[in-house]
Amino acid sequence: MTVMTDKAPVSQRARSLAQLLAITPDDVPGVVDLLRRLQPVLESGPRGTEDSVACFTVLYERIATDVHEQVQDPDRFRDPEFVSRLAVELARRYFAALRTFVTGGRPPRAWAVLFDGRRDAAVGPLEFAVCGVNAHVNLDLAPAVVRTCTVLGRRGLGSTEHHDFQELGAVFTSHLCRLAEHLGARLGREIGGTYLERLLDGAPSLTVVVARDAAWRCAEHLWGLRSRPAEYDRECEAIDWRAAMMGRGVLSIGAL
Repeated sequence: MTVMTDKAPVSQRARSLAQLLAITPDDVPGVVDLLRRLQPVLESGPRGTEDSVACFTVLYERIATDVHEQVQDPDRFRDPEFVSRLAVELARRYFAALRTFVTGGRPPRAWAVLFDGRRDAAVGPLEFAVCGVNAHVNLDLAPAVVRTCTVLGRRGLGSTEHHDFQELGAVFTSHLCRLAEHLGARLGREIGGTYLERLLDGAPSLTVVVARDAAWRCAEHLWGLRSRPAEYDRECEAIDWRAAMMGRGVLSIGAL
């Protein structure tokens, strides 16, 4: 009886998440809406608002909302269509990974680090959020760029795409700099004093810029492999492995 009682809430939560994730958003407002609807379900787990995925989703909802607002500004991006599509393709990869996990499948390694990390009570909200950013930028961003250019019928990754890619990265950077503020507002308490926060103090911009530039180079490489599916898949596997290693490092720092 005890085992059944312990497992039932988890199973119900997984079913609720799977139902929400069954529909894939087609635009940025849809992405924002789904992130908002996921949040209370994610926070219904044993760790509440400090659930690993909930902590990342808090940050991601702020970023997606900001992207949607800035896309409306005609002077912000050179190609709003590219930015909007990239934001959607990027979010879809996160949703697909989470859907795979909650339905009992094997998500990408980098996301599995975050999903499984919820079991470690020594890791806090800040580390979970950064771990999610790591998976999203270091794993998802490059394939999302390739997918976006393919869907839009682009002939390649040109200067306009690169410019807007950089500007989108700047949005991520601005919110990473305010990460403790975002999480503190959701948790109802101040976030601070962790070893990771001291490492990040003053460095989020550099961290994201380095990762963003690496992701663009990966996207260019993947674009050249489009006609060779086996090589493309192997490269994506290598990207996933590297991102997972970095994610483990983030959570290990958080446990210090």
